[in-house]
Amino acid sequence: MASSPFSSAIEEKRYDVFLSFRGEDIRSGFATDLYQALRDKQILTFMDHRLKRGDEIEPTLWKTIDESTISVVIFSENYTTSAWCLDELVHILDCKKRNGQIVMPIFYGIDPSIVRREEGSYKVAFAELEGRFKDRMEKALIFFNCARPENELIKKTVEDVLLELPKYSLWNTENCKGRLFAIQERMEKIENLLDIECSIDVRIIGIWGMGGIGKTTLASAVFQKFAYSHFEGRFYVWDVRQQYETKGPNKLRTKLLTQLFNDENALISMDTPLVGSPFIQDRLRRKKVLIVLDDVDSSVQLKTLVEGYYQLAPGSRIIVTSRNKQVLVKVADGICKVEGLNDVESVKLFHLHAFGRNSYPTEYYETLSERVASYADGNPLALKALGSFLHSKSEEEWESELEKLKRVPNNDILKVLRISYVGLDDEGIKNIFLDITCFFDKPFTREYAESILDGGDSSAKIGIRVLTDKSLLEISHKKNYLRMHDLIRQMGWSVVSDEHREPRNRSRLFDANDVCHVLEKNTGTASIEGILLNMSEMKRDVMMSSAAFSKMCNLRFLKIYCDNIDSNKFKFYLQIYRGLESLVSNELRYFQWDFYSLESLPSGFTEENLVKLILRRSHLKQLENHVVKAPNLESINLEGCTSLFHALSSFQNLHKLTHLNLKGCNKLREIVEISGRRGHLDIVQNLSKNICHLNFTLLNSFITEDCKDIEYLPESLCELSRLSDLDLGNCSKLQKLPPCPLGLKHCTSLETISSKTNKSYLMVEEGLKLDNSSKLDQSTQNFVANSAIFFMFHGKSHEHMSSREKIYFCSWYRGDEIPNEFSYQSMGSSMNIKLPVCWNSNDFLGVAFCIVFDQSKADTITYVEIHYEIDDGHACNGGRTLLGKSEIRLDHVLMWYCIKDMFTCSSEVSFKVWPMFRRATNLEESVDLGSDYCNIKKWGIRLIYKNDLK
Repeated sequence: MASSPFSSAIEEKRYDVFLSFRGEDIRSGFATDLYQALRDKQILTFMDHRLKRGDEIEPTLWKTIDESTISVVIFSENYTTSAWCLDELVHILDCKKRNGQIVMPIFYGIDPSIVRREEGSYKVAFAELEGRFKDRMEKALIFFNCARPENELIKKTVEDVLLELPKYSLWNTENCKGRLFAIQERMEKIENLLDIECSIDVRIIGIWGMGGIGKTTLASAVFQKFAYSHFEGRFYVWDVRQQYETKGPNKLRTKLLTQLFNDENALISMDTPLVGSPFIQDRLRRKKVLIVLDDVDSSVQLKTLVEGYYQLAPGSRIIVTSRNKQVLVKVADGICKVEGLNDVESVKLFHLHAFGRNSYPTEYYETLSERVASYADGNPLALKALGSFLHSKSEEEWESELEKLKRVPNNDILKVLRISYVGLDDEGIKNIFLDITCFFDKPFTREYAESILDGGDSSAKIGIRVLTDKSLLEISHKKNYLRMHDLIRQMGWSVVSDEHREPRNRSRLFDANDVCHVLEKNTGTASIEGILLNMSEMKRDVMMSSAAFSKMCNLRFLKIYCDNIDSNKFKFYLQIYRGLESLVSNELRYFQWDFYSLESLPSGFTEENLVKLILRRSHLKQLENHVVKAPNLESINLEGCTSLFHALSSFQNLHKLTHLNLKGCNKLREIVEISGRRGHLDIVQNLSKNICHLNFTLLNSFITEDCKDIEYLPESLCELSRLSDLDLGNCSKLQKLPPCPLGLKHCTSLETISSKTNKSYLMVEEGLKLDNSSKLDQSTQNFVANSAIFFMFHGKSHEHMSSREKIYFCSWYRGDEIPNEFSYQSMGSSMNIKLPVCWNSNDFLGVAFCIVFDQSKADTITYVEIHYEIDDGHACNGGRTLLGKSEIRLDHVLMWYCIKDMFTCSSEVSFKVWPMFRRATNLEESVDLGSDYCNIKKWGIRLIYKNDLK
């Protein structure tokens, strides 16, 4: 294409209207006036006076016609005498046939009947055109603009163009698509549910998700794409929640019906505007419509607006967006949950608003952008708001604002998210939400939350379901855990902070400075129901008052902890002055105090409602007898209590105990018999040497790591029907395990894993890590390999994995063979494979890797990385997996699995394994050690597809 102002213009944008006319007839008058009238209405119009002499006109002009939405053909007396005009007309009609382009003929200075009947000069010209364009001309052209005065003709043409453009231009513009990231895949899910082309029934489709996640954008895009091309009537009701409150249901319903009928007087003759009236239903049955109800937050609103709409004409569709799933469940034929953007999409959307469409950030801004994307966690509203806020600011201002966001969220984001909290109509559920917001900082199981939160005004089970339905909680892809979006959490913090200016009068304390001030100055009140203090955030040692808890009679939740207890990140402690006798709340359900400095619990400690007791790394010497009167106690964690020598004299009332962690309690001598109708745990004397009979049927987690003298576990361990977590790491003399769940490292004497079933595998979600187990017999090696392969193919719903779960399974054991299931196999540390056609289809789930390596430098290696290079030379990191430190210089087999998001489409790919070392002094720094430190003997690759899961 020749370079010209015209050509560059049409590369950047499309035209709404292309004007075709014979210039010598009308260029200086009517055509110019029509062009200007269209431009005055912001209708982008092309007129050939913009072409310069000498340009290669024809190819450029054809492209212009192709990229125009409407062609307006102005027939004049001498139109057919121009070969140029006739060629234009043929191309325009061809675009109509190929692309559905709108063709609008108008007649200037000529009787339309002459054109319609092909009389005069039109007879010969149209006869010739029909040979080139097979359809008869009167069928190809719709003659709807009759001759009339110029000013009326221009006015009517502009009106017709304005009426037709929305049918095509709203969605089918590159400008629109460029602003909607990842919209196509999400739209396809909605389109599949709508089934517009095939299904003739009336369907209601729900779009569900948290505030700001893109429900309205998605519904708008679908509406714009189909409303004018597939339906006779259409209406998009914005913000139903607010309009329903401010205007009332009758006005909103009347507006809906008026728009559907395109008649302001549609209801004048009616005694009532009810949708259910026979007259309105009869009219609705005759018109195929598309209705969008945006942001519906109650079933009452939905019922008022759609009741009776199943009487709509066949093929009609209703789309409802809501933050509340329960609003949709009873009426929707299908529900689509809107997920957040992935990391790449998030950064792109943020860049658009922070830097503009044609600007690109520096490397430092790119790093800061990734921090913003991480903070927003895929929420488009947050990305757009923060991008606009940070636009044109300096690097220093960005740094300052990003630090501030950790404490003070963006107000525009908060206002949108807070609507969901205000919409909770039960105070008990609001309290459950605030408890989770302030005290559950990591993903958690539903059962864990219910055990702690039950006992209030509302059932925790019901409350959690409501919060999940209303998008204030979401189900994580990891083991059916629940998680709260960080922006939702910050919104909850703001609710608590708004309770009172003074922290002491708030219901929950979670800021380290606020907690330290209240405990040190003894300013607590009865308003405080929960305290969370992360000692890693403390700026100095704090000596709390011995009476600090004396006024906190409603305290339910006390969590004083270190987020990484094994690291040296924290330097300061909360010290207790003399004693803790002031802790007398009868409501306490959760008690955690890492590095608890007293030797015993306070005598006034009330255990009646206690559910969780966690005293990691404490100075505790014995667990007092009054703790055993806790009928609701489910979990005891005394990990690292090196001074503890006596646990309990009796467990007879602990019927609900399901978790007991005694890891590192190396001075513990006995746990007296646990008895009762649910089973018993016999006396365990000198715990580090043996474990006797276990018959505690509710126990689901038992941790005695570092018990180096244990040689065997009793068969009665198999009778713990609820046991799901057994951690016996570093039990170096352990020789044999009964058939039970595994979590084993450095069990150097382990020879056999028994199985009482006929299965050749064991379902272990986190993998079998049996490094240093040099004595495994061949049958056990096969058993471990089969278990790893089985879980990689069957153990998890691969389709629902989060983009952040890059590698979710890892297993290693002593061995030297690659299982046959790995279809691509090679010797050495690299492999080049030619992939089958369409390998990266929708059924592709991920890649499983298996390598055999020796341990010559295993004390240096901490993890290995897979790097791959595709056929265009582009190199990528395909994920890494952590290795244990092995003390045995034997071959080991390592298996792991990476999700499909780690890989890009290609026809040929080269893989290479890299051993890496992470310095202990800098956890962020990794060093490539090279092949000298890790001899990769052979390895295999398997592409995993949906069919493998069957």
